[in-house]
Amino acid sequence: GWVFGVAAGWPADRAARVEDVIVLHMRDDVSAFADPEAHLLQVATSWEVTGRHPGEFGADARAEMLGRYPRLGFGTEFLACFEDQARRKPDSAAAASVRNDVAGRIAANPLESAS
Repeated sequence: GWVFGVAAGWPADRAARVEDVIVLHMRDDVSAFADPEAHLLQVATSWEVTGRHPGEFGADARAEMLGRYPRLGFGTEFLACFEDQARRKPDSAAAASVRNDVAGRIAANPLESAS
């Protein structure tokens, strides 16, 4: 995030903030009070990737999202990226997710079967 921000001409502090949000959203739980942006990213991406927090998004939101952004094999491609990173970086968050059955959680995501 930092590299993309700086390359886009952002000030260093804004680029650093993006980096922080990206790192924080990979933790188990980020409180909305502690960091609203990281919390929103965590809730949205965990719903997108594994179907977590389904109560945060109503049926209309799900239908609108899937209508605008069909899955098109998202789960399979995302898993392949995580597995690749896990092989290259065995101490990374992606590797921990692979060890903790992210493949099973992605496969069980209701969004995968809704498309």
